[in-house]
Amino acid sequence: MSDSLLPRALPPGPLLSIINRARVIFLNNQLKQFELSAGQYPVFMCLLRHPGITQETMARYFHLDKGTIARTVKKMEDAGYISRRVDPANRRAFCLSLTTKGSRLAPEILAIDQEWEQVICNDLSEEEKVQMLALLKHIAESSIQTIRRLEE
Repeated sequence: MSDSLLPRALPPGPLLSIINRARVIFLNNQLKQFELSAGQYPVFMCLLRHPGITQETMARYFHLDKGTIARTVKKMEDAGYISRRVDPANRRAFCLSLTTKGSRLAPEILAIDQEWEQVICNDLSEEEKVQMLALLKHIAESSIQTIRRLEE
């Protein structure tokens, strides 16, 4: 028997799933001190990079239904991390932003993600990290293109 933690021949889908599940477990463990979860992490990061984004735009960005985003936003709003305000351009839409509490937490949240990346990429050379990111970006873009074709 091999010393590997994984079966010898796994296709990309299961490998990506294993990586994602491990990351979710790590994020949940690290974020629980802030009463946040891995499911809220992408919303937090999106608002950090795109303050004022609407819920609808965020739902499209993540390829999630509006209800999922609305529930996540509500939990984060109740915890005091984000605020919603009516979009002046569309009175039925809400613009989202991090609150002062959320903004103050940003460096710690970013550090958690950087810690994950350091841990999983520890044994990779800089060249391997660049190659890995390029390949993952290509796979992610292909995945998004596939989803968009299905939605047409």
